[in-house]
Amino acid sequence: MKKYAKFFIIFFLPFFSSCAIQKGPSPAGAPEARSFDLSLKQGLLFFERGEYAKAAEQFRAATASNPDSAKAHNYLGICYFQLKNYEPARGQFEKAAALDPLFASAYNNLGGIYAIKLEFEKAKEMFKKALSLAPDLVSANYSLGMLLFSLGENEEASAYLFRAIALDPDYLEKHKDFVATFSSVQFDMTEMFFTCAKLYASRDNIERTVAYLQKAKQAGFRDWERILREKEFEKVRDDPRIKVFLISTY
Repeated sequence: MKKYAKFFIIFFLPFFSSCAIQKGPSPAGAPEARSFDLSLKQGLLFFERGEYAKAAEQFRAATASNPDSAKAHNYLGICYFQLKNYEPARGQFEKAAALDPLFASAYNNLGGIYAIKLEFEKAKEMFKKALSLAPDLVSANYSLGMLLFSLGENEEASAYLFRAIALDPDYLEKHKDFVATFSSVQFDMTEMFFTCAKLYASRDNIERTVAYLQKAKQAGFRDWERILREKEFEKVRDDPRIKVFLISTY
């Protein structure tokens, strides 16, 4: 019997796009420009240390000095999100996207806000908008894949997760601070964990394959014959760790 869990995960890209548009810049030597640069620099220092309240204070100052900075609004939105102030976060992401319609990360982050509010169709729309602008945006591929799994759209979900893992198999480990877990609709965790194992197997990553197989087993997965049938496991089937795992399922 399949087990279900009431949560899913959203992944945020912690850094803004280097091509974010800065409309109406002040002259390089202007006091406003110096104030903006100083506030942004200080905000980034606090941000990188995880001091999001202090970082938010600096990013608010940056947006006051230059209201047209998409990157400052995006960072301020991420700080608000980390502080669980979701409505102000949404407002900042919306400002960032309005200032720079090509700013993929702002749409990705908006998708996360809609997902937390359980507005899944809007979340899907925002993630797909982000990927239409930046197909290789790792966080958006992970986020959309997890969202689609939660909606039972497993085949399409797998495609996005395949791409995410191909782009950066270590993304989740590197950005643990930007993973949000929250109550949601019920969805089949066993299939999601098994799919992740399959994705890592296709990349010949034995450690992660076994780790996700263990998660699938703990969640109640039972159809282990799929390891012998499905092509993604071809590279790892003969590995002793996989054989030991299969024996443990008997």
